[in-house]
Amino acid sequence: MTKNEISVTDTLIGGKFTGGDDSSFNITNSYERSAYLQDLYEKFLIEKKENPELREFCEELDYFNSVIDKEIIGLEQKLKNGNRENLIDYAKEVKERFHKKLIQSSQFSNIAQDINIYLLTKVRRGFMMEIYQLICDNAPQEKINFLITERIINPVKAELGVNIFRYNEEDIMGMIFFLTGNCHIKWNS
Repeated sequence: MTKNEISVTDTLIGGKFTGGDDSSFNITNSYERSAYLQDLYEKFLIEKKENPELREFCEELDYFNSVIDKEIIGLEQKLKNGNRENLIDYAKEVKERFHKKLIQSSQFSNIAQDINIYLLTKVRRGFMMEIYQLICDNAPQEKINFLITERIINPVKAELGVNIFRYNEEDIMGMIFFLTGNCHIKWNS
């Protein structure tokens, strides 16, 4: 046998078995619907019936809709800086689709704005707390992509409940790129 070969015979392995360095990781998920979000949905439906002309944007949603960096470099350059050139076309497409849904859903309702603020805040917090450090540590893109799905997309999707705005997985990715384009998250250290 050479130095890198392994031989296993007549055994019952009950757990993980590795023949070299183990760089795997485990994730346990327990996604729950948000009672807060459900309450906002119910209020939105009432508000929509009572006041179909409402068009006032609240300051907090305006914050997410505004570019916060003094140096404006745009979504495309931010993805290039993070070695994510392969995502540029997709990112621009899903960002634009989400932005249209955001404007369409929020222009008539303060409650809809609260729903969108809640979702954008959740996406931003998830990215900054669970993904950004991996980017700074030069983690493999496959791991980052996997964790974006497991720690941002799936939890947000699970919380959507009745999902009255019909947000899907690509809309949630659009939220990430919307926040990227407005300098609320970044893809490089």
